Amino acid sequence: MNHPPVLLLGNIDSAWTPELAAECQKEVDLMIEALRGAGHAVELIEVRRDVRGPLRGRDPRRELVFNWCEGLDGQPNAYDVVAETLEGLGFAFTGSDAWTLARTQNKADFKVILDREGIPTPRWRVFTSARDAGEWTVYPAIVKPVAEHASHGLSVNSVVDDVTGLRRQIDAVMDTFGVGALAEEFIAGREIYTSIWGNGTPQALPLHEVDFGDIDDPRRRFVDYEAKWNSESFRYQHMPERCPADIDETLAGRVRSTALAAYRALRCRDYGRIDLRVRDGLPCVVDVNPNCDLSPDSGFVIAANVAGYDYGAMASRIVRWATARMPV
Repeated sequence: MNHPPVLLLGNIDSAWTPELAAECQKEVDLMIEALRGAGHAVELIEVRRDVRGPLRGRDPRRELVFNWCEGLDGQPNAYDVVAETLEGLGFAFTGSDAWTLARTQNKADFKVILDREGIPTPRWRVFTSARDAGEWTVYPAIVKPVAEHASHGLSVNSVVDDVTGLRRQIDAVMDTFGVGALAEEFIAGREIYTSIWGNGTPQALPLHEVDFGDIDDPRRRFVDYEAKWNSESFRYQHMPERCPADIDETLAGRVRSTALAAYRALRCRDYGRIDLRVRDGLPCVVDVNPNCDLSPDSGFVIAANVAGYDYGAMASRIVRWATARMPV
């Protein structure tokens, strides 16, 4: 099969530590190696604050962009800005478009869509001031920044049982992030990730579950920043992820159906991950992640491996879906 040349678009951030920069470069090198091993010609295009400049002189009729940008220098969450620029330049690129990336960046925006489509999601409200906390009556509740990802702003204090705790966490979010605080009904049940890929008739990959067996307090059974990123912490070491999840087929079918509905409602493209919590056998969507992490140890890649795809085959499949959108 003839493949178009792939321009691997990766961002560099001046705020990265040398260790983080080295880790990111290692992941880029592994992706390039995997794509080349699958038969693709690949060139790395690095961007900082500007997307247009590095792509000047490139041909969108002949070259495809593998969009691995998580943002721009000084704008760490500018996923949608990168995609919007690529659309304006006429490039076909992997992953979701600017519309989807903008709406999933803000948790309130995607929850409005889920509610409108009748897709189960925990009850929620956005607060910009702790003065209004008395209007919320659903406890326990979990409080998080409305426009952050990767568990930023989540700690063991994020689940609250009363209005006093809610006020405290609203103030903490506003003081640290300067954005609204999303209060959401806390579901203490199972947490299951559904990796999905494809367009038209997308498919769910094997389900992934966080094992909370070592966490005694049900109100601490969630993945906060420490559990996700601090490898020395108790929570990181005692919340293993299982793929495939040990889950009966009835519940698995409900999880896949709900996740696929959310994927379609948010118009996700090529690949993504839907995070769900389960209450009384009912899966509820808590997060929608288009352009989810594709580093070799990520949940999506692990699920693809379990399904029989090595790293290169997985990446090549994503490239082929994007190739179908190239201008004629």
